[in-house]
Amino acid sequence: MEKQKHKIGISDILLLVVSIIFFVGILTFFKPCGPMDDGNWMTCHWAGNAIAGASVVLLIIAILHILIPDARIKIGLSIAVIPIAALAAVIPGHLINLCMMETMRCHAVMTPATIVMAAFMIAAAAFDILVNRKKDR
Repeated sequence: MEKQKHKIGISDILLLVVSIIFFVGILTFFKPCGPMDDGNWMTCHWAGNAIAGASVVLLIIAILHILIPDARIKIGLSIAVIPIAALAAVIPGHLINLCMMETMRCHAVMTPATIVMAAFMIAAAAFDILVNRKKDR
């Protein structure tokens, strides 16, 4: 087996960019509701923390994906992205309850953004699997 030349492709960059947006987004512009007036946190705070944890894992996988040249390992990493992104999508409102009012930030911003970013991660991973299957042949 000959050694593969390490080239960073569009699918590597795509996975990294989407995972960075997901991670930074959940910590900033689509974060859940803030603390209540008494300083306590609503349940959506914990959903946001869990989503942030999943997004960190996705970011680490994306970084490994760029660093590792072997197409078969890249396929494996992309396969791992799919269930982690799907898990992130079902955290808000399904695995962890959100605020009672549908107009709260966790319902109006965090949940839709999480679902969209998870879908982008799954699409980027599927694209990468197709790209790297061709390279592996």
